[in-house]
Amino acid sequence: MKKVVIFIGLMIVGIIFFYETGLIDELHNVSAMQTWFQQQGFLGYFAFILLCIITAVFMLPGGLLAIVAGIAYGGFLGGLLTVIGSTVGASISFVLGRTLLRDAVIKKYGDKPTFNKIMNGVNENGVSFLILTRLVPIFPYALQSYAYALTPMGFWKFSTISGLTMLPACFIYAYMASDILTEGLSTSLSIKFAIFGVILFLLTYIPKKIGQHKKMI
Repeated sequence: MKKVVIFIGLMIVGIIFFYETGLIDELHNVSAMQTWFQQQGFLGYFAFILLCIITAVFMLPGGLLAIVAGIAYGGFLGGLLTVIGSTVGASISFVLGRTLLRDAVIKKYGDKPTFNKIMNGVNENGVSFLILTRLVPIFPYALQSYAYALTPMGFWKFSTISGLTMLPACFIYAYMASDILTEGLSTSLSIKFAIFGVILFLLTYIPKKIGQHKKMI
């Protein structure tokens, strides 16, 4: 219990620190983050992965991370770093939610509709429900990791599926950002955007329709 209280206290202090120091705004400042990561050289890889982990564990806004990585490191490496960092972050959140923070998570979120839906979805549909919620933004992504920790789902199954379902979006956003930086706006880039847009749409639309058909959502 003492460890739980200490960790919750650190989380609260961390969140307050991010907001009070303005670091939360820096998560949206793409150009500043791009410059900083490029200046760090090889250590910037680990710094970016650490940022992804912190964003996941503390449930901070991280929607622009793949874009920052694409601008700073290019489409492939940027996408890869984002997938690695986000997957590790989600996995750590899952472990914390299942062990150190289990009682705290149940107390804070156990009676929330989101958690109840995830619990019921996993019990009725298993892995299919995890794939659906990772591809379709039904619930907040960071919160899902703590919610799935309360289900019977295994750690490796959760981590593997989370990583695989993040791959398409992370690489697409990273490549789009990299192409804009290197090629600028052009007809070929517009065609790529249209293709990527269709792919992202299908990745969310098809699973959603399947889920509705099976009454998963």
